[in-house]
Amino acid sequence: MTSPALHDVLIIGGGPAGCSAASWLSQLGLRTAIIERAPQLCHSLRDFGFEQDWLLGAPGQSLASMGEHFARHTEQLAGVQRLLGRSASHIDWSAAGWQLQLDDGQRLGARALLLATGLTPLRPEPFFPGGPSGSPVMDALSLTQGRADLAPGRVLLLGGGDNAMENALYLHARGHQVTLWSRSDWRAQQALQERLSAEGAAIVQRPHCPMPTALRVDGAQIVVSSKDFGEERYDHVAALLGYVPEPSAWLLVGDALQRAGITAPSHPWRDEPRFAPLGLFVAGDASSRQHPCVQTALGDGVVAAKQIESFLRPAKEGQPTPALRRNNRQIIHISGLRFGANLGVLDFEREGPQPIQVDAEVNLGAQTIVSRDADIGHVLDYRRVRQIIIDECTAEHTDLLEALLGKLCTRLMKLSGVAGVRIKVTKLEIFPDCQVAISAECGQW
Repeated sequence: MTSPALHDVLIIGGGPAGCSAASWLSQLGLRTAIIERAPQLCHSLRDFGFEQDWLLGAPGQSLASMGEHFARHTEQLAGVQRLLGRSASHIDWSAAGWQLQLDDGQRLGARALLLATGLTPLRPEPFFPGGPSGSPVMDALSLTQGRADLAPGRVLLLGGGDNAMENALYLHARGHQVTLWSRSDWRAQQALQERLSAEGAAIVQRPHCPMPTALRVDGAQIVVSSKDFGEERYDHVAALLGYVPEPSAWLLVGDALQRAGITAPSHPWRDEPRFAPLGLFVAGDASSRQHPCVQTALGDGVVAAKQIESFLRPAKEGQPTPALRRNNRQIIHISGLRFGANLGVLDFEREGPQPIQVDAEVNLGAQTIVSRDADIGHVLDYRRVRQIIIDECTAEHTDLLEALLGKLCTRLMKLSGVAGVRIKVTKLEIFPDCQVAISAECGQW
């Protein structure tokens, strides 16, 4: 078997965030490879041919033209290898770094891995029972690609955000009869809401309406059923209900970490500092940190590049290591807390408090390293954690231990700065020959 081609950084995803990170990594002198499954960089922007005005410095330009500009710039970068039309099929992690196998069998290795895989439209099962290709309903991408060629007719748009409202205005201006339907209040930016209000009844507006219960195809039309409006017929239906991180790379990384004995990232995953010492980073819309936008993706790529440089290059003498700088995770431990609680469904358990033991861990996430005493007002007081546990367990009678765990997790997760909670509650005297305990975990770990 051939040895993997070695780089400093491997980037999965060649959109704005991946290209932005590659640009900075090139300037920092780090050898980089971009793996992009599309035939060209920034391929996801190619269908956004309409003019935009939210990208600072480029008013009136289309995202498609901006994508071409980003791609040409990236092609000229020194030390950046572009692997287009390729996907990762397998990923491994060890203390030496990351190894990727591509779908054509090529193997790559690097000390750092950056995921910049972007988003994919949310496709709820009721509207896309056979996946996007087997449903008459359009998602955000297919509507964007084909909206200029849609024959005028009755159009139903499900969603209340920027994308849904902008498409409603676009299609109405081109002769369509548009119904805009949202299960909540409008979430679009104020300028779009003002334009929608100016249209009056020309665009049918249905905020705060439960989603349709069923859709079926009848000839050339789509029959939409709902409790509030019965059966209605539309020529075109699009579900514009938001986006989720594209999952394929996340799943491969999760498998790699699990094989190495490391708790895998959740999905969708935010860039957690605890993964930086492993050389694992995320950038752009996939991180769920920012509103999905080319502008924020470009900036996020820069931030990721600097994080990667900090990881790859040793700290100067006297400075903490990257692991200490980025993984100073602090946890409050409450162990062996015993008291009487009003808990249980059995008759004798309802007669009065019974002894229980609570063990808790409260994850405060990454914290700044301090070398001197800090004001207690800037930390979570463990006395408060202890008292919350006692109060929740004694305030009222709770039948099920599982319900009590839920109350404790919910209350502790509301504390400022808490990233995750682990709780174990033990009934000490429920049986003469054993103790019974149930534990729960929520949040980030």
